[in-house]
Amino acid sequence: MKRARSVLAALAVTLLLVTFAPIQPRAAAPQTSWDALDSLDAVARNYVWLVLRIDQHMPGFNDYYYGPPEWKQRVEQEGKVPVEELRRELRELLIYVDGARGNPERLGWLRKQLVALDANLRKLQGEKLSIAEQAQLMFDLEVTPPTEKELDAALAELDRLLPGKGSLAERYEAWRNQFRVPASKLPEAYQMALELTRQRTHALLLLPANEKVELRFVQNKPWGAYNWFQGHAQSLIEINTDLPANALSIVDFAAHEAYPGHHTDLTTREQRLYHERGYIEWCVSPLYTPDNTMAEAVAQVGREVLMSEEEKLAWHRDVFFPALGIRNVDVELWGKLQKPLEKVARASEGVPFMLFDQGKSEEEIVAFLQRYALVSPDRARKTIQFDREWGAYTFTYTVGRGIVRRYLASGHARAKFVQLLTTPVYPSLVQDWIRRGVEP
Repeated sequence: MKRARSVLAALAVTLLLVTFAPIQPRAAAPQTSWDALDSLDAVARNYVWLVLRIDQHMPGFNDYYYGPPEWKQRVEQEGKVPVEELRRELRELLIYVDGARGNPERLGWLRKQLVALDANLRKLQGEKLSIAEQAQLMFDLEVTPPTEKELDAALAELDRLLPGKGSLAERYEAWRNQFRVPASKLPEAYQMALELTRQRTHALLLLPANEKVELRFVQNKPWGAYNWFQGHAQSLIEINTDLPANALSIVDFAAHEAYPGHHTDLTTREQRLYHERGYIEWCVSPLYTPDNTMAEAVAQVGREVLMSEEEKLAWHRDVFFPALGIRNVDVELWGKLQKPLEKVARASEGVPFMLFDQGKSEEEIVAFLQRYALVSPDRARKTIQFDREWGAYTFTYTVGRGIVRRYLASGHARAKFVQLLTTPVYPSLVQDWIRRGVEP
């Protein structure tokens, strides 16, 4: 049921003025391998143990850890716990959560996370899960591959808008090349984007005075950029320079990885959920779970919350492009191309199905992406490299983004965005809020 606008306005002000207390360590190490299940907090502690122990089997599975250091040290010292034992403990946790009372959002979040961890363990035992099953069990998403009909329609729309001579792929490449950024300009470009998005994020919610982002440029990675959260409101963001940089995407990268995306999200989680509310389960972040669906979805829409499309185009035209030496470009055309380009980008959602379900060769997938995503062979191979390693994760960016966009679209977008940063949420919960018209 929708609440009165005055109540929403007051709540929005409260959310936007979140303050952060100094971060203090909490929680003593458990005395046994698995804590006795006598409370929801005991479930949360065992959940942390479970994630750390899965990470011993799948290095890199857990993205960060800022819990008690002795917990991680003990897990590393004990070696690999048999997968079947991990699954037995997981089933006990699920039984307890299903019968427990408490914050319904916390309980729902824990249940979704445990289901996802079990799917990861099933894969570790050699079970074959289809891409749709992986998306549903690990990421709480319903996914389907794009059809050639919808992709052809998107290409036709783009074909009508792009000027020039030659094939659509040639015209698109020529248009994009106007916005290339030389390597020597990359530090300046990203610093400008970070400063813009940081200022606007600080107008959205208060971040700790010690929050900091360090930027580093790297090569030979399957991803375009990555936030390595260090804890205590500190992030190291790596930008992959394997492929030519483009000025059209730099602000979106900055918003996604830092402000108000991953860095802001992780800093807020650490303070509000872990320290203030005592939710110990938030000191870990297993990658292939609904938690990361929401992290990527929130990061994907972050720039849209900070500035309208008109503001984005104006800033690029008047400030960003001139600073990078990009002149005589049709910014209005860029605005018109964005929606059809997003439709064309759905071609990338077909890659996991082709790789894992259909057994297509790399050459076949490269040809598909060249035709429907209008990318170069090198960029197509980067997409394949990512999906081969990360599987159904790619849907967190696209399908997840769609869910969050729909939630924000009904009004009070800024208050809702802050709510998503400060509440245990998962995709199907947000979809339920949309269906019921729930407001923050």
